[in-house]
Amino acid sequence: MKILASIALSVLALVATAPANAAYPDKPVTIIVPYPAGGGTDTVARKLARNFSQRWKIPVIVENVPGAEGLVGSERVLRAPADGYTLLFQISQMMLWKKTMPQARVNAVEDFRYISKIQTSPLAFGVSPKLGVKTLADYVALCKAGRADCSWGSGSAYAQLIGKQLMDVAGIPNAINIPYKGTAPMMTDVAGGHIAMAVPAVTSSLGQIQGGLFQLLAVGSDRRSSQVPNAPTLAEAGYDVHGETWYGLLVAKKTPQPVVDEISAAVRVASQDADLVAQIRHDGGEPVFSTPEDFTRDVTQESKRLESLLEKYWTAP
Repeated sequence: MKILASIALSVLALVATAPANAAYPDKPVTIIVPYPAGGGTDTVARKLARNFSQRWKIPVIVENVPGAEGLVGSERVLRAPADGYTLLFQISQMMLWKKTMPQARVNAVEDFRYISKIQTSPLAFGVSPKLGVKTLADYVALCKAGRADCSWGSGSAYAQLIGKQLMDVAGIPNAINIPYKGTAPMMTDVAGGHIAMAVPAVTSSLGQIQGGLFQLLAVGSDRRSSQVPNAPTLAEAGYDVHGETWYGLLVAKKTPQPVVDEISAAVRVASQDADLVAQIRHDGGEPVFSTPEDFTRDVTQESKRLESLLEKYWTAP
């Protein structure tokens, strides 16, 4: 009887643990994009989903859940079971929530596991061609001389923060910042000469740059952008400032390690997808496809850097 009881308990234990050990994924996966459909984030996420679906032989669905600068969709992911069936495609804007959105109940660093950066895009520092300046030093000199309007626009909290740092480092901290609710209206105003400078991401301004409506003076990455190679970095222009956004794939913190490993493996396969890589570059981004370890390290370091900048430059609207 004792032997039979022992066998019965062993069988029950195997049944109880079977779902946790089931092959992942064995049902549809959803990628939450916490921004409206049609944008750069959405386009890349859909190509990534298509690649995942081909690997896993199951549907991978992209769902747009916009609101509150990406917070609404991110909360949706955290409310779902931490089983890898609800993924998040986010941008580095989320690293600012703790300071810029104190009402947020999401901790960007502690509540998620970071699977992979998918792409990066440097901030673009440019002016209206009507302003008549060719370099960032020209713009700074113009501002210091007081010969023209020295206003500059930002379409996100991140651009506002890095822009304020640049103005401080350049010695023109009183240059007037005009915050916009999105990049599109800001780019319209700078092209029309209503503001002197705009600070979008390269991915959000590549069309205007190529069309001659936006005179690019510098980019915020450590290396020159492959899409606008003639533009110097801020460091090359003489300013020790870094501003680069990332797009990345995340899951809830308690997602099991085997599931994280499989999603990471799927990303490695996707990194060989020429169509996906071409789309990223076409939109002005730089493909990255990092490991979870590298992404987590980068986020931890970036969080500390941004925290110090927020303490110095951020003022609540």
